[in-house]
Amino acid sequence: MYLPEFSIYFSQYISNNTMLTRTASQTAPQVEQTPQIIQGQVDERGFYLYEWISSDELRMTLERDYLNIVRVSSIPLAIVTAIAGFIGFTGWIPGTIIAILWVLAVFYGIVGVILTIKFLKRSYIYTRWANVVITDNHYVSAWKIISHDEEKKIQETFWKIESIFDEPFLWESKLLQKKKDAKKELFESLKTVAMGWGKILQNVWRSRDSGWIVVVILIAGFLYATMMGVIYFLWIFFINLFGRLFAWMAHRYLLLMSNTEHRIQTLFQNIQTYSDSLKTGQKNTVKLLQEAGQNAWKENLSGKIWESLELINSLASDATNNSIELRKILESSQYKDIFNFIKYGNWIKTQILEPISEILHLLEKNHITIQKTIVSLENDISNTQDSSLQKPLILQKERLELQKNSYESTMELLNTYKEKLS
Repeated sequence: MYLPEFSIYFSQYISNNTMLTRTASQTAPQVEQTPQIIQGQVDERGFYLYEWISSDELRMTLERDYLNIVRVSSIPLAIVTAIAGFIGFTGWIPGTIIAILWVLAVFYGIVGVILTIKFLKRSYIYTRWANVVITDNHYVSAWKIISHDEEKKIQETFWKIESIFDEPFLWESKLLQKKKDAKKELFESLKTVAMGWGKILQNVWRSRDSGWIVVVILIAGFLYATMMGVIYFLWIFFINLFGRLFAWMAHRYLLLMSNTEHRIQTLFQNIQTYSDSLKTGQKNTVKLLQEAGQNAWKENLSGKIWESLELINSLASDATNNSIELRKILESSQYKDIFNFIKYGNWIKTQILEPISEILHLLEKNHITIQKTIVSLENDISNTQDSSLQKPLILQKERLELQKNSYESTMELLNTYKEKLS
């Protein structure tokens, strides 16, 4: 399936009610990337970094290719090995062994060269196309900007990557299953070779003067089976090691080249986290202030309110700084002309400004209540002659004044954050 217009593609996919996730094997913590999540974040904030191909998937292509090459060549290799054995028999048994080993060595040498060239080429492709930035109306990858409306160009651009890595764009990876299928087919092919070798040996055994032929077949079959078995497990180990090393290097390079995109994505995620925490902190602060409004100053309520306000200040500060940094990066990046800054502003308003405004409104309301209470306490203190009755009123007033100062400090900071984001 290829890419139709962006919103149509997602609406059709979501209607199928199918939740797809990327391959579970990842080098970094897995981030769920379903079309629903991607569509939601693009609609909400106008930017999403789709990590299409992982470094582990790059490595698995090497293993898949190795299994496919060995599977396809297993029967021809068995025939060539047998022929080499017969030719080498002129030097008796040592000649047969040397001839067969030479054939297998040449074969696996060629396989090694082919795999190395293919993998290095694929690693280069990976460093350019593994990540795709999705905005409201464009895809960006390998420094190419493609409009969602350019369906033909999208197909031509992404088709090659899909076929190389067995992972259609925005769909579930087929690479792991292809690797399993290749492994299963290889063992089936080797089973076929073994059965064919057995039938040949059985037929030859019945003929006269077949002793030397039987010897050659046995030697060739034994060496072929041994080499295929040993080389399979040995090469799988080294291929895995080689693949991990170069995949890690390619991934480091990818991160270096797409550092801006990863930074943008990280800042978006940070802002979302701070926003969620602000909303949770707001609920907690409301509860504490309600208790304070009922004059329920037990269980260190004053300290809890102070800690709650400190947390809100910290979250609001971090969210503001990340928002400002994110906007600066976007404005100085290649996305400045294709990014929807109006949508971004609305998203910041929803995520940061609205929680801050609600907390400010709550604090201002409680600040007025505290001021009225302090004035009332001052009147009560001045009208009370008994010092024993004045003392608790004075303590209550001092506690409220500390609370009032804390509110004022927090409100001043929150208003500063609002001005920076407005």
